[in-house]
Amino acid sequence: MSELPEDVGETAAPTTAEDVGTGMSPLARSHGSPRYWREEPLEVDAILDGSWGKWAIEVKTGRFEARELGPLLEFTRRHTEFRPLVLCDAEARATAERSGAQTLPWQEFLLGGPPGATTGKG
Repeated sequence: MSELPEDVGETAAPTTAEDVGTGMSPLARSHGSPRYWREEPLEVDAILDGSWGKWAIEVKTGRFEARELGPLLEFTRRHTEFRPLVLCDAEARATAERSGAQTLPWQEFLLGGPPGATTGKG
């Protein structure tokens, strides 16, 4: 695993979608421990850097506005080696995609990781 930027925290911070954050940890640990990024007032729910690649992840439940992805997009602007990923409900994917972030339903992420990931099963 490569070195993370200095401003990335050591452990995943609680998210508004606590179940996703908790469920992500066991699967993600084998592919790089989830971390977080916070620079008040900006915050990204999870940062992954491992065999799945480099991802900055924001978890959104229900409807949200594109401006709410500002912290995620700011992190990936500063750290261009990371790709933005929004875990959200299917009906909210278009909002994130218009902002330039990849999207994935959180259920799919819990079962298989980020887009293009292999879980090492079977």
